[in-house]
Amino acid sequence: MEAENKKLDQFTKEVMQDAGLQAPSTDFLANVMAAVTHEKVPVKAYKPLISKVGWLIIGALFLIFAFVLTRFSLGFSIFGDWNLSSLVIEKYEPTFEIPEIPATYAYCFFFLLVFVVIQVKIFSKQLDKNLN
Repeated sequence: MEAENKKLDQFTKEVMQDAGLQAPSTDFLANVMAAVTHEKVPVKAYKPLISKVGWLIIGALFLIFAFVLTRFSLGFSIFGDWNLSSLVIEKYEPTFEIPEIPATYAYCFFFLLVFVVIQVKIFSKQLDKNLN
C-alpha cells in the first residue's frame, strides 16, 4: 500500500512539473476590479420591526396603565366573590402592604427610561453602520 502511495506521489510531482505555472496577464487585477465594480448589488434598506409610532403608542399605553394602576382603585377584584383567605393557613398568614412610592423611585424610573432610550438610539445607529 505504501509503495503505491509513493508511486502516486512521484507521478503527481512529475505531472505538476511538466504542466508548470501560468502567469496572469499584466492587467489581471484591473480587469477583476472593473468587473466587480460593474456588478450592482441590491442594498437592503433597514426597516424596523416596530416603527416609531408603534413605540410611541406602546410607551403611552404603558404610562397610562402605570398611572391608572397607581392612582385609582377600581373597587372590584378579578377573583370575584372567591374567599382566598380560606386557602391560606391562618398560622402563616402573610402580610403584604404596598407603601407609598417616594419621589426617589419616580426619579429612578425616569432616568432608567432615559438611559434605555439612549441605548436604543446608540444600538440602532451601530446597526445602521453595520448594514451599510
